[in-house]
Parts: sequence; structure tokens; C-alpha cells
Amino acid sequence: MLALFGLGSFVGVGVGGRLGDARPAPLLAVRGPALLVGWVVLALAAGSPAAVVVLVFVQGTLSFAVGSTLVSQALYAAAGAPTLAGGCATAALNVGAALGPWLGGAALSTHLGYRAPVWVSAALLVPALLTAAVAAARSRSLWRTAGEAEPRRRWRRLSPVRRCRIRCRLRRGRGARRFDAARPAGKRADRPAVQPVPA
Repeated sequence: MLALFGLGSFVGVGVGGRLGDARPAPLLAVRGPALLVGWVVLALAAGSPAAVVVLVFVQGTLSFAVGSTLVSQALYAAAGAPTLAGGCATAALNVGAALGPWLGGAALSTHLGYRAPVWVSAALLVPALLTAAVAAARSRSLWRTAGEAEPRRRWRRLSPVRRCRIRCRLRRGRGARRFDAARPAGKRADRPAVQPVPA
């Protein structure tokens, strides 16, 4: 089972790296709740060996697809201090990796028995998903209040890698006129006017 979960984790990191870089919001919005549903189904179907084999692989894939995407988004959100952001994101995951087994082991003595750790996993996901939903709603509200909903949508259609390249070009003063319309007004860099080239 551990090897199967590890294989799913390997697949999840690959999927998270490819899809999470281009479309992080849909990946988190779909796979986050799917991860919760998967833990609940695994707890209910734990008596079926076939179901357990399939769900262990699926949960490994979903867990690491979501986790790797969260770490990458933390790095993009704190582009000014990527080392600190990566360290904090990894530390948060390590706290969860230590707290989860401890809570799951403590729950084994309850009436839930060997299904208890799976229920603990599902319970830990609930506040995480609620926090993500509140943060997403707050972010949309702020952009709507600022009157920048359409520029924001155009900006978010670009992949994070593309956004980083645009930022670098804007900082160096190259390609500014081409990409300025795709950026929210509050994030546009002040640039000197383009001087005409003498004939």
C-alpha cells in the first residue's frame, strides 16, 4: 500500500507540475474537494480490498498534485522573497505531515478503529478548504471593488511562468508596450516615454 501511495505521489507531482503551472486555480478548485471526497469514500469502503487499492493510488495522486501546486503558488505570490516563501510553505507541509500521523494514531483508540486515521485526514481538509474558499472570495471582491475585474481575468489567463517573464521584461524596459494591457493597472511599472528614433 505504501508503494502504491508513493507511485500515486510521483504521478501527482508530475500532474501538479504541468497543470498547476498553467491552470493553478482550476486544479486547486477541483482537486481540493476531490481529495476530501476521496478520503470519505476510502473510510466508507475500507472493507473492500479492491476499492482500497484504487483509492490509495488516487489519494496519493491528488495529495501531491494539490501540495506541489500550493508550494508553487506560494513562490509566485512572494516573488520578492522566494526563498522565504518556499521555506514557509514547506515548513507548513511538514507540520501537517507530523501532526496528521499523531492525530491519526491517537484516533485509533476510538470506536472508529482502523478507519479513524482516514476520517482524521478528511476532518483536517475541511478547515483547509474553508480557508481557501474565504481567501478566494476575498481576492475576487478586492479586484471587483478596484474596478479591475477584466484586466485581472486577462492577467490570470497567462501561466505563472509567462507572468514572470513579462515582469522581467517590464523591469528591463523591453516589451512593455506589448504586455502592458494584460497587466492590472495597479501593477504597471512607471516607464519613461519612448523617444522617436532620428532619421
